[in-house]
Amino acid sequence: MDTIPTTLPFDDGDTVVFFGDSLTHGGRYIKYITDFYRTRYPGRRIRFVNSGIGGDTAGGAMNRIPEDIAEYDPTWVVFHFGMNDVGRWAYNDESSPETLKTRAGAYEAYCRNLDSIVRKVAEAAPRAKFIYMTPTVYDDTAIPLDLPADANGWAAVNQKGCSVGLSMMAGHVLSKAERDNALGVDLYSPMQNCLMKRRAVGDMHFMLTRWDRVHPEEPGHSIMAWTFLKAQGVDPIVSDVAVDAVTRSVSRNVNADVSDIAPIEGGIAFTVLERALPCPVDAKAAPFADEFDFAETLNREMLSVSGLAPGKYAVLIDGRQVGEWTAGELDQGVNLAMAATTPQAAQAAAVFGANERNRETEYVLRNHHSGRWAYFGQTDVDDVDAFAKWFAGRNETGYFAQFVPGYLEYWPHYKETRAALLAEQEKVFALANPKPHRYEIATLLQPRS
Repeated sequence: MDTIPTTLPFDDGDTVVFFGDSLTHGGRYIKYITDFYRTRYPGRRIRFVNSGIGGDTAGGAMNRIPEDIAEYDPTWVVFHFGMNDVGRWAYNDESSPETLKTRAGAYEAYCRNLDSIVRKVAEAAPRAKFIYMTPTVYDDTAIPLDLPADANGWAAVNQKGCSVGLSMMAGHVLSKAERDNALGVDLYSPMQNCLMKRRAVGDMHFMLTRWDRVHPEEPGHSIMAWTFLKAQGVDPIVSDVAVDAVTRSVSRNVNADVSDIAPIEGGIAFTVLERALPCPVDAKAAPFADEFDFAETLNREMLSVSGLAPGKYAVLIDGRQVGEWTAGELDQGVNLAMAATTPQAAQAAAVFGANERNRETEYVLRNHHSGRWAYFGQTDVDDVDAFAKWFAGRNETGYFAQFVPGYLEYWPHYKETRAALLAEQEKVFALANPKPHRYEIATLLQPRS
């Protein structure tokens, strides 16, 4: 299969469809990727589409291609399947020939179905480039704590060895990406390494997933997003500004404009208009930022000031102090991106919140799709009235049945809701538009002689 190499960031005008199961349906890793693009490339109008369905597989998703892929005429499709393809029920303490055969069969079916669905998507979306993401981990090493009341029965559910099966699938995904000259994103390894690091020091309770061992929590989704962005080769620079306090000149201004340099008592002031914002980080994922070199590899908002007299200096932006550094530290350069007190961080936080509201809306829309696709082929899912009568006679109480009432109520208004969602996304572009800020570098404490 011939595809275009995909180690490039998404560009202005792109439509990116994420095609997957419940990890995509929830949309959180997509949201974190969107946060990055909205803040790092605020001038790029990129449309991100969630086409995930909880409980789906690479084989089952083939029926969804016309509606969940082709309808959007995407320029990119990101594939993420595997957690439901692995056959988790076949992983337990039993190692009978029949069980081993079932596991092998699930792996072979996944490989065939992934190849097939990629071919079908290529036919349905001829201008799309592809990115293949590996499955994430099944955490079969943890001892869950603090289970919610309705999850206590899950405490004993541990399909041991399932993570090994997923690692085999991850290997196939990466090999396929290499064969197809596409980008393969290894999500499995960094998540597994994060877990094993804790296990090595005896921490058996730490989890990147919920108690079900399957669905990542916010830190896990953040790691997924950071890994994806690094694999794409996105620009790690928010801005890189260097000012000489002696000559009152700009020695470096990457992705920013510097103007109105002027001396102030004990320091210097200048105005900076950056072309990007720092990328916001979910508070629950912040403790993992250093471990995954987030600031260094994805979030560099550098400020350097040379020629200052020895001493300690306060850095103020728009009159508010955002930090204190020595003259030597400022000469070397400091990264403001992780400082929560800057006005840029506050603006990025507004983008983060708006994107979260969009994610929640799209999640509900995907719930409606779940109620729809679970019964595709069994009845006319587009005739809501006929579907309602048909469903009422079945007395179903299974997983997908919970989504049917919402589908029946809201599907007639689906197009209006989708249009409203796009309008809300347009508002995010305005929120992310960078603004000029006045910097003051002022002496805080002079050293004693």
